[in-house]
Amino acid sequence: MLVHIKELFPENGKNVIGKFAYPAFNTMNLETTLGIISAAEEMNTPVILETSEGAIKYAGLETLYEIMATLAVKAKVPIALHMDHGKNAEQLKRGIELGYSSVMIDHSGLSFEENVRDTKAMVEFAHNEGAWVQGEIGRMRGSEDWVSVSDEEALLTDPSEAKRFFEATGVDTLASSVGTIHGIIKMSGKVQAHVDIERIQKIREAVPNVPLVLHGASGVPDDVIEKAIQAGIAIINIDTELRIGFTHELRVFLASHPDEVDPRKYLNPAIEGVKQVAMKKLKSFKTQNLIKS
Repeated sequence: MLVHIKELFPENGKNVIGKFAYPAFNTMNLETTLGIISAAEEMNTPVILETSEGAIKYAGLETLYEIMATLAVKAKVPIALHMDHGKNAEQLKRGIELGYSSVMIDHSGLSFEENVRDTKAMVEFAHNEGAWVQGEIGRMRGSEDWVSVSDEEALLTDPSEAKRFFEATGVDTLASSVGTIHGIIKMSGKVQAHVDIERIQKIREAVPNVPLVLHGASGVPDDVIEKAIQAGIAIINIDTELRIGFTHELRVFLASHPDEVDPRKYLNPAIEGVKQVAMKKLKSFKTQNLIKS
């Protein structure tokens, strides 16, 4: 069933914080979406489906929304839709008009004052339309779609700035930089993410009434994820590992069936690859069997 993201967070997320984290799974096509929803149904848990600007450039905003919304309506579990890492305010507004219940305006690369200004403007528009807004304070290393920040530019979030940002903008969820890394670089072994659990705790203390979001979590060990959840993370974004699951199964199938030309034959294993990764993440995030009969 398609739901507003706020339904997952009654009482400012008191049902979530310190207990588990909802997964926010990035999707860019029908097959990835099918794999995610299949995992959510099998694990009996709500999930957040999200799209990035890169995915939107690839498939189109309206196309992706219709794919996700159509499948979400038919799903046996609650599914919320979110636009991730939006730089283009007009595109975010269009997403809200289509039906996304949550959007992220990511102007964290601007000055603090400019970030506050732009995020506050998006919050005012979104709230008038009944949608939520995610903001970001601080920046992460790595590259994923249109997000690219070098090691030198990386800026861990100051808890006091997170408090100022939240109070000035009124965002509904807050992403911060605590050591994770965007994109495939962290899966290569060349760069390791060091998640600053103490920093998460301090940000949680500074902004106790807003769900915190962990970006760049692909490849972060399960024990670290557990500590991050206990410290206050309520949403965890996953993209890269889903892509890896998809492409691995696709390569395996085509290597053993080099003459196959029916996309249905080789995309079904790719869907299963996404599903298996998503199920592992649901277990790691302590979100299995959240829906009680």
